[in-house]
Amino acid sequence: MSQASANLEQRARAAVSPAELRKHLERFSTLFRDTGSEDEWKAARYVVETLTGYGVEAEILDFNALISWPLAGRLTVLGADGQEREIPTRTRAFGAQTPPGGTEAELVFVPFQEPERGAMIFSHRAVAGDYSGLDVRGKVVLSADGGPDGILRAQERGALAHIHIWPSDEDVIHEMIGTPVWGTPTPQTAGRIPRIPALGVGHAAGRELTELARLGKVRVSLESNVRTEWMHVPLATGFIPGKSADFLLVGAHIDSWYEGITDNATGDAALLEMARVLSPLRENLRAGVRFCWWPGHSTGRYAGSTWFVDNHFMQLRRHGLGYLNIDSPGVRETEIFDCRYNMAEIEHITAGVVREQTGQEPNIRRPLRAGDQSFLGAGLPSLGAFRMLPVEHPDRKAVGGSGGAWWWHSPQDTLDKADAAILGQDVEVYLAMTLRMVTPAVIPYRISASARDFVEQLSGYQEAAGGQLDLSAAIADARHLQELAERLEATPARDAAVRNAGLKELTCILNPVLFTLNGPYEMDPALQLPVLPGLAPAAELARLDPKSDAYGFLKTALVRQRNRVRDALWQASMLTERLLAEMS
Repeated sequence: MSQASANLEQRARAAVSPAELRKHLERFSTLFRDTGSEDEWKAARYVVETLTGYGVEAEILDFNALISWPLAGRLTVLGADGQEREIPTRTRAFGAQTPPGGTEAELVFVPFQEPERGAMIFSHRAVAGDYSGLDVRGKVVLSADGGPDGILRAQERGALAHIHIWPSDEDVIHEMIGTPVWGTPTPQTAGRIPRIPALGVGHAAGRELTELARLGKVRVSLESNVRTEWMHVPLATGFIPGKSADFLLVGAHIDSWYEGITDNATGDAALLEMARVLSPLRENLRAGVRFCWWPGHSTGRYAGSTWFVDNHFMQLRRHGLGYLNIDSPGVRETEIFDCRYNMAEIEHITAGVVREQTGQEPNIRRPLRAGDQSFLGAGLPSLGAFRMLPVEHPDRKAVGGSGGAWWWHSPQDTLDKADAAILGQDVEVYLAMTLRMVTPAVIPYRISASARDFVEQLSGYQEAAGGQLDLSAAIADARHLQELAERLEATPARDAAVRNAGLKELTCILNPVLFTLNGPYEMDPALQLPVLPGLAPAAELARLDPKSDAYGFLKTALVRQRNRVRDALWQASMLTERLLAEMS
């Protein structure tokens, strides 16, 4: 990094004000920002008014989205002696509504492998509930297999309803969403919305219900009330231009559960502070910074960020440099940075900043299918760093945000859970990451690292397939691209504009194959996927009878996915060769 760039970072970091951040948090603490509510609109107007005061171009974009608010639910254990006992519960957004008066059925426990302490709820590499020997038709499933995929598994087996046992032991019932449909549904995806009621219970209540179910037949009565309808929602956005039309997209969801201070008022405040600091520095930026406050994160399954990519697709493809998602920073007592959501071509940005500013060795990880990661198909490289509670901290539980703290998605996520000084330090990290993306004359992508992801993942799938799927040619293609990319990275750019256009095109070719099943224009469901997801079933092929229909069907699908991978690698190699020729 040049001395000028280092000085610019230092100026930006020195300008960060915990007092400004605290002011924003206090304002957001007065607003319960349910998507589509008047408080969410007030928050969006506050964002735009604040940005305008900073000299930042700002507006509210508005649209209609399918939003689901979980309302009151009821769960009652029916004793053989006629006694009834109420179990505290919460319904799930997008769960089905029960008939008037609720429904009654036998409760069946479905075993599930519980997560390790400190695991994030959305990052469980889901082990399906074990339905071996169980008939759940017309019954209520009770399991810790509780994500959208778990609800779907119960529904597919004929269950009448699904009750999710929270896997960690906090005395809280967290709000959750039951649908795997990413963003507003389409005719092709609407059928994936759950058709059965879905509720959640706390860990202790879940264990009690489990023991009752194991001792013998137990019946329950349950009621699920859910408001699911089209709502008019606001998307606040601000833009600080650079010298070119390129920009880094920085996002945070503006909606919340209850007061929602650490999920995600702290993120909303962080974006405002970043805009305040960067606005007077805009003459130093080659690329601009687009800030977005997403509605519909929790009750619309990322409806806001999905709408934005749907309606700004070509702008993102042509000029988007990457996506920095900011969710749950500034949580009190957080210490350890979790560097998830980082793609290979820009992981060095995150790693360098975290290493230099915190002294920690970053645990770089690829994007999860969560957290408004709606831009994978559009090809935008993703980067992120999230400060977490230490795993041994008494507040650390199996949750999906709030720095890993137990109060996530609950009424207890209040102003006292944030720390403005820690939030200021987090903003300094995000500012450095942003400046390292938008100030260099040449976009700082390392495509050779992306090619290495192809090599490593393809090699793993080749081994897992047990000789049933030949990926050797694809591996050779990936190694060829890696060699070309390394040569390109070692060659100075004679024409930065030509190099930058080529680098952006390369990410648009490679990232949809590396991180999506459905490609650039459709959204994959909110289920966890590995890198190169199209070839992930290769291991299953090795377990099937080669004479079976299942084998033949899967082999055909994998061959087509192999073609998809090889085509992307070929296109990327051809483009890289052209860039090298232009530099000679």
